[in-house]
Amino acid sequence: MIMHSMRRASIACIGIFFWQIVISQTNRIEYNNQQLFLSGANLAWVSFASDIGKGKTDTAAFADIMLTVHDHGGNAVRWWLHTDGTTSPAFDSSGYVTGPGVYTISDMKKVLDIAWQREIGVKLCLWSFDMLRTSNSSAVLSRNKLLLTDTNYTRAYINKCLIPMVDSLKGNPAIVAWEIFNEPEGMSNEFGFSTTQHISMSNIQRFINLCAGAIHRANPSAQVTSGSWSFKALTDVGTGPVAPGNQNGSSPSQLSSAEKESITKQFNEKYRAELTSDEVMSYLGTLSTLSNKNYYSDSQLIAAGGDLDGTLNFYSVHYYSTIDPTNPTSLSPFHHAASYWGLDKPIVVGEFAMESGQGNPPGIPTASLYDTLYQLGYAGALAWSWSDPTFSSIADMLAGIQSMWDNHRDDVDVHGIGIDWPSITITSPLNNAVLPDTSQLIITAAVLDTLSIDSVEFFASDTLKIGGATIPSTTSSDTSFYSFTWKNIPPGIYGITATATNSGGHRQTSNKVQVTIGTPPMVRLEAENALRQGPGMTIGNDLTASNGKYVDVGTNNDTTSRITWTLNSVPSAGNYPITFGVKLKYDSPKTQFININGVPADTVVFQGPTTSWVQTSINVDLAQGANTIQMAMSWGWMYVDYLAVPSGFVTTFVHSVSPAPASYFLSQNYPNPFNPATTIQFSLAKPSNVTLIVYNVLGQRVASLANGFMNAGLHSVLFDASALSSGVYYYRLEAGPFTKSAKMMLVK
Repeated sequence: MIMHSMRRASIACIGIFFWQIVISQTNRIEYNNQQLFLSGANLAWVSFASDIGKGKTDTAAFADIMLTVHDHGGNAVRWWLHTDGTTSPAFDSSGYVTGPGVYTISDMKKVLDIAWQREIGVKLCLWSFDMLRTSNSSAVLSRNKLLLTDTNYTRAYINKCLIPMVDSLKGNPAIVAWEIFNEPEGMSNEFGFSTTQHISMSNIQRFINLCAGAIHRANPSAQVTSGSWSFKALTDVGTGPVAPGNQNGSSPSQLSSAEKESITKQFNEKYRAELTSDEVMSYLGTLSTLSNKNYYSDSQLIAAGGDLDGTLNFYSVHYYSTIDPTNPTSLSPFHHAASYWGLDKPIVVGEFAMESGQGNPPGIPTASLYDTLYQLGYAGALAWSWSDPTFSSIADMLAGIQSMWDNHRDDVDVHGIGIDWPSITITSPLNNAVLPDTSQLIITAAVLDTLSIDSVEFFASDTLKIGGATIPSTTSSDTSFYSFTWKNIPPGIYGITATATNSGGHRQTSNKVQVTIGTPPMVRLEAENALRQGPGMTIGNDLTASNGKYVDVGTNNDTTSRITWTLNSVPSAGNYPITFGVKLKYDSPKTQFININGVPADTVVFQGPTTSWVQTSINVDLAQGANTIQMAMSWGWMYVDYLAVPSGFVTTFVHSVSPAPASYFLSQNYPNPFNPATTIQFSLAKPSNVTLIVYNVLGQRVASLANGFMNAGLHSVLFDASALSSGVYYYRLEAGPFTKSAKMMLVK
């Protein structure tokens, strides 16, 4: 194939390394009987340390994630299994492993089958340094330390858990490799964090050797790797500066206070720690005095454990610039060809942040970071992470994965698995359609596939299914058209999608079409609660005003006087109705400017009687997610009561401005998945005693969002999950005779 080393000027800076790269099987990973560059992401977990072992794996979440990676040309994800040992494997009272756990293997098989259907390979990461995290219970710490340091306990794990897992999943085509550890250095005497208990690196080497040997004998075709936290523990090559200006030889203590705080923040976010800046600097200072060493070479592992079969098939390494903040390029795969490290196996960069700068070449766009690793001769790139968007946004990861598909398809395309995927597009109604009739709406989707279509399902939101079809209404050439008539539609703004499933079990989701049906329910954002800037604005009291208060704008021709409302949850970009409630107390008409997200959008003339409240409506274009709507005063001199927007756009309790609905309902939270807050909306047909409770997957109550008497109408409540861990949660509404539950997913 043709190398693209000169394709982008943005990566010309790495051209000096190309002479070192030899494209051969030493920089590809065997998967699906192909030699591939692993291009994907760290899925990591849906529920930390609890994805397997309970029989409650959220297969829908895994399916969505893997399909998204597939649709952007990715071929691999990295998934954590036991992690800290709190859920799996099973232990007896003496700390010996007795088995994988009742549901562990079946849970794994479900996810692997989902992955295979979506052409996604999986690196199965068994354990993490989290197994010796000091926040674990004493019982967990004790048995995990025995597992790592006592051969009898290690053998029990291998014989009772690991080998049964490998045997049961042998031949599963979705498995790329078994990864023994995630960053075991974090629990070592030599490199360990202060948030973990420590064992020697020799214990870690022995454990890897014995587990790798057992895997290779149970399944000779299996590949084994282990994820090192840095090249500092993976190479015998000394590192130094590769560009002018690097501060090689300086210590973390010489950094500025701002730099130290920034590094501490990143360190704590990555390792879920709460260390002070002094503690982080002390740790990094100690690391800077240590020489590089490859602890995972064949000779090192065999010497530690004595198993000649216990070696790695390829290396996995992680890179974060905070490991050596005074010389971040010294350990960077983005600044060194793979051959630089003097290793005899392929190297997959198994974690990195999708950020330019931070030690990565600042001239390289984030979308080209995958391409950079490819050009430098590495065997794969898996950014961190789907479950932790602090370091890499999902959009940035997908852009990097897509660039590999667009430019190096032959090296990332998995052959012969899922070539038969349906293509589906909603053809009617049109996007942004406004439909006054709520009695019915005919939705039509066009489906193209080489296999027969089993079903087409239609959704009014990401999760609200409204109907389906199994027989096409018409067929033209190789395209079939499926229609569904949605009847008795509650007024509102909907994001309509359709999902096609073919006879091979493959599912694909269409484009989203926004439609406004009838007069959507609106919610009021009180002016007195909005951000007020500039002179001449005071809060007045009036029992006839919404919520009994208003803002008296007593200023003229001063556009520095502004009222700004924030909408946190616009479901999709589109044109939406908004309404201002005002009283023209001083005179009529009055003209004011309306800004959307800081940009002038309209000039509105308010007119009506001076003795009563009036409503003035306009339509504005809003972006998906957060938006601001601002009234900047031109004439000023009027009372401003509220801004009304379509329901679901805000994340606080609000007052209903629509008639009481005919029935009770509980909506799906938005956004979903979310981090750290989401909005739950519900309506009450009658005044009712209301409870709205959030539970975890064990059925334990984690939050009470409503508990008391509430009026009829539409209500919204913000659920802030900042204090909770990632995973699936359930919320349950009880109101009068109505009871309903729904599921949501927190992804941190």
